[in-house]
Amino acid sequence: MEKALQDFYYQFHTKQHYFLCHDILEEAWKSNASFSKDDAIVSLVLMATGCYHFRRDNHRGAIKSFNKALKVIELHDNITHLGMDIDAYKYMLKSLIAHVDNGKPFAPIELPLTNSMVKRIMRAYPHFVMTTDMVTESYIVNHHLERDRSEVNEARQNALRQKQQRRL
Repeated sequence: MEKALQDFYYQFHTKQHYFLCHDILEEAWKSNASFSKDDAIVSLVLMATGCYHFRRDNHRGAIKSFNKALKVIELHDNITHLGMDIDAYKYMLKSLIAHVDNGKPFAPIELPLTNSMVKRIMRAYPHFVMTTDMVTESYIVNHHLERDRSEVNEARQNALRQKQQRRL
């Protein structure tokens, strides 16, 4: 999970690739045999999803994701494995909800990472930075529309063919 968190934080801050952040942590979370929707890591998945929606002006999706992220993280008080100041993170989520509610524009978010987490990320990613300018690259901003879905489409076609063959 540590490597996934480092990857997540790098993509979140340096690349602002919120869609990929979601995928990174969701995969790591689901690889745990006893995963639960109330796991603290789920809050980060939902927060990244909220940022993706907020940047694309999908305020309804952003509010829904940020509220769920807050609800999940409020179940966890004294956790350290995320490498964040959890109280500051909760406050940040409440601020994001207020920003969306008040129609404020999206701005890049800086998660309240601990110094030790930043050091670990920098060892894995020497070019790690907290990018303050909003990334506008279409492939990142509109990733759900522009990503390569050929593997998914092929898998769906294969499943459909198998289903049709079973009916024969």
